Amino acid sequence: MIQLKDVRCGYGKKAVLLAVTVTIEKGKLTCMLGPNGAGKTTLFKTILGIIPALGGSIRYSGKPIGAFDAREFARYIGYVPQAHNTPFPYKVIDVVMMGRYAHSFTFTGRSDAKSIEIAVSCMRMLGIEHLKNKTFSSISGGEKQMVMIARALAQQPQFIAMDEPTSSLDVGNQARVMQQARMLTQKGIGVIMNTHAPQQVLQYADRVILLNNGSMEKCGKPSEVLDAGIISELYSTPVEIMEMNISGGERRRVMITL
Repeated sequence: MIQLKDVRCGYGKKAVLLAVTVTIEKGKLTCMLGPNGAGKTTLFKTILGIIPALGGSIRYSGKPIGAFDAREFARYIGYVPQAHNTPFPYKVIDVVMMGRYAHSFTFTGRSDAKSIEIAVSCMRMLGIEHLKNKTFSSISGGEKQMVMIARALAQQPQFIAMDEPTSSLDVGNQARVMQQARMLTQKGIGVIMNTHAPQQVLQYADRVILLNNGSMEKCGKPSEVLDAGIISELYSTPVEIMEMNISGGERRRVMITL
């Protein structure tokens, strides 16, 4: 598990978030939600060790974050950035193989049979094995995001952190990425995700960290933390949350703006 205790986040000496105390568990999808400027990206980068905490402690399975070397840390948590292009004509399999860096001594990862098998199995798990010999820059935005997830999976981490993974995707690809995030939790991997979309939290998340005005306001199950009043206040937009019956008899909470 990842444990934050009284963590202050910020840049230089300027704090953006104060006193964040939360536990992030394996096998759960944890979303950070809040308006622009709430500190989601800052907290996300602090958890990943990209920027140091200004105070408090961050522990991965009881071990201080600063005690990890780069490869050990990469074997604990994988990172999925927002979809992007690379200026180099890498094949998709080459991009996924970069995730094997955590288990090798070369930038692109080892090309031994075991590493290739692991990379291909990660692609197969996400339904993108057919893309392995395509040039990364030639595939769609949704496919690129799946490749980034496969690259993180190839690290064989305990957690995967996704930075607004659906921000540049159409509705269909957003759903596919979120469904894959849920699938990863069913395999015991912890998923941490930044999002601007309350509906994604309502539909997919196990836990939500609610950020606003420089602090963590609440943390818990979306059904216990999020209601129409809170979301309306966060985004200065009136909303309603309703329960709907969907196929199979499942009931789902749905948000609409007014």
